[in-house]
Amino acid sequence: MLARTNHFKLALFLVAVLIPFDILSKPLGGNFQLTDSNKQDFSLDSLKGNVVLMFFGYTTCPDICPTELSKLSIILNSLGSKSKHVKGLFVSLDPNRDRPEKLKEYVKFFHREIIALTGKESEVEKVANMYGVSYSKNIRPDGNYFLDHSANLYVLDQEGKISAVAPYGFPISHVIQLIEQMN
Repeated sequence: MLARTNHFKLALFLVAVLIPFDILSKPLGGNFQLTDSNKQDFSLDSLKGNVVLMFFGYTTCPDICPTELSKLSIILNSLGSKSKHVKGLFVSLDPNRDRPEKLKEYVKFFHREIIALTGKESEVEKVANMYGVSYSKNIRPDGNYFLDHSANLYVLDQEGKISAVAPYGFPISHVIQLIEQMN
């Protein structure tokens, strides 16, 4: 019975990942403008011609964000020379704490080519909504807070359209295969 349950879960997982985005009621994605870790204006359209791997999170995340950014680094390193046409983006969901300087140091720890983005709270919220990212602030009794957030890796094609959404825990090898097919 356990094996059948696991097969059923796997089937549901694969169906959810492979649903074409054009049949969803609310289209996901699109161009946006934020600020990069060098305090420069950034537009997603500036990366047209490249495959983009985009992850939403925050620098004080205790586990999911470092794990996923490490995976993003492994993906970029595994692609070798093909990685020059693949760009990694990290969009901070915590612009109050994740200032450009902090983001610059944070993403450097994972990979020198990852572009970190932030903006005003309203700008970040707009981009998160465009991509169907859910997040909420949980304030602790001491006044500090953490964010609960979805943890998907968005794979954008060379035109900036979502090609796939890899949920948390999706195998790195599958993402690499997808990128290789796109290049």
